[in-house]
Amino acid sequence: MKRVSPFLVIAACVLLIEGAGSLAAAATFTDMLGRTLSVPEPPRRIVSLVPSVTEVLYSLGMEDRLVGVTTFCTYPEAATSKPLVGGYADPSLEAIIARKPDLLIVSAAVTTPTQVARYEKLGIPTFVIHATGLPSTIQMLRQIGEVTGVPEAGEELAQRLEAVRDRVRSAVAKRSRPTVLTAVMITPLTVAGPKTLIHDLLEAAGGNNVVPDTPVRYPTWGPEAVVAADPEVIIVSPHPGQPEPGALFHRWPVLSAVRSQRVVSVEADWLQRPGPRLALGLQALVKAFHGIDVSLEVAQ
Repeated sequence: MKRVSPFLVIAACVLLIEGAGSLAAAATFTDMLGRTLSVPEPPRRIVSLVPSVTEVLYSLGMEDRLVGVTTFCTYPEAATSKPLVGGYADPSLEAIIARKPDLLIVSAAVTTPTQVARYEKLGIPTFVIHATGLPSTIQMLRQIGEVTGVPEAGEELAQRLEAVRDRVRSAVAKRSRPTVLTAVMITPLTVAGPKTLIHDLLEAAGGNNVVPDTPVRYPTWGPEAVVAADPEVIIVSPHPGQPEPGALFHRWPVLSAVRSQRVVSVEADWLQRPGPRLALGLQALVKAFHGIDVSLEVAQ
């Protein structure tokens, strides 16, 4: 039988005792998996295990209530000074408990049901997000605003992103749609397929994703698949250790995107991190696909 850490037992008791006095001031919410949970209204001590949620909390003005983040919560820069509770997929349970959260926000992409059950058994209200596309990201902005007690601010964030999406769609509605390949990693070459956030952004910006629909949302491709698809535009993102990811594709000068010099670098966070900066990603994609600068429209 697995021994339970005495620290966890004591910490759980402390959390339950401290939380008992706030039950009368709690409100019930439904997270993005349809789970219901009671959260103090408003929560005063929030721990975020999701980099995109950390960014959203700052956008909502919740930074003073944010008492714990992961090592991957790097934006805005001020978030890096918050107390750390471990990695994105492997946070420290002891560190989370030590922060005494009255709201923990996690992602269904990396947090297992077993982990969620463990948090709740310790008396930690746990809100699970599941933002896998542009519509669910907009939904997430609204729900994070609601569960943190600032629904108006969450609604404003959601409407801003919706407005940018709609302006971009309108700007490209009558234009031809180039074929596009988006590389999320170079080694190995990993590309974004349908049913991904990146796919939604490509479609909104007036591009056609060349990656076919398969059970794997982010498949690994070899040179033969890239040459066969022959995309007109290739989107890459620099990463630590890979400052020039586009160099890979220049090995294949036969590619249309290489011949027309349309291998374009876009910040990874603008395409892969569901949050307010997706508006910047849409701007960059429209520029890459159609040569349209919508930055002034977005600023309005």
